[in-house]
Amino acid sequence: MRRRTLLALPALFATPALAQPSWKPSAPLRYVVPFPPGSSFDMVGRIVAEGAAPILGQPVVVENRPGAGTLVAVQAVKAMQADGQVVLMVANSFTVNQSLHKPQPYSASADFDPLALLVGTPHVLACHPSVATDFAGFLAKARQPGRGLSFGSNGQGTSQHMGMEHLKMLAGMNAEHVPYRGVAPMLTDLLTGRVDYTIGNLSDLLPNIRDGKLVPLGIVSGQRHALLPDVATFGELGFPQLLSDTWYGVVLPDGASEPVKATLSAAFRESIGRPAARERLAAIGLDVLAQGPDVLAERIRRDTVTYAEIVRVANLSAE
Repeated sequence: MRRRTLLALPALFATPALAQPSWKPSAPLRYVVPFPPGSSFDMVGRIVAEGAAPILGQPVVVENRPGAGTLVAVQAVKAMQADGQVVLMVANSFTVNQSLHKPQPYSASADFDPLALLVGTPHVLACHPSVATDFAGFLAKARQPGRGLSFGSNGQGTSQHMGMEHLKMLAGMNAEHVPYRGVAPMLTDLLTGRVDYTIGNLSDLLPNIRDGKLVPLGIVSGQRHALLPDVATFGELGFPQLLSDTWYGVVLPDGASEPVKATLSAAFRESIGRPAARERLAAIGLDVLAQGPDVLAERIRRDTVTYAEIVRVANLSAE
């Protein structure tokens, strides 16, 4: 009994800090999501908003602003006041767009303050059943001369796009990139065969893989995933260096006070870390991280360097 009491002490000490934050939003908080409804990105945003509202004492309103591989939302929030009343949910594309667009539209580290690293998920390469039944057959087609197979992504410069560009470099593939404004419209065309394949979030592709509407060809992970145990990793397929994953985090415009940043960071991490949220997200392949500003800042720094090199070698642009 005494051991259980001692184990519970950290939670008891943490509760007052969240229940009585040193700062509170003065109006409903705007939680800007740079993708349309219907994706795992949007779902995570709504889970965070729902759980953070009672902690902050104000509604947290999700505002979808899709477009330009998240650039529309990022530039809009960059220009807003750093008072804690508006935050921006970001992903890998937040680091890519700095190199992809000329002139540089923003600095992820200088123009924004990190708040929380929310979740992560591996990427799966999947194709329409008419294209191939396994990775070897897919690769043979993808290496044929000419325009190559077409791959859909959820936007120019997103982590899905960059993952495919990296695979093209590593595997000597030809490919025609078809960007969409989000996951949902891309999946619509992939399921009807208008595009041949994609590399995307496990959580976004899993339902159609289970239904047999998409063929999983490989997963970018250190080990096979429990939700797709029969799908080989890219290490097993001969490409262990492939970088393609997705992380979601939250930032706000640079210049907010320390109490504002501390309160928002704690609220978002508490929200995504709830047992019900963890279970719901794990079931679809999203791993809850619930990590703080320092971890997100380091991930932003690392990805900025890595993606800049892919953009340079592949000679990519925003067009």
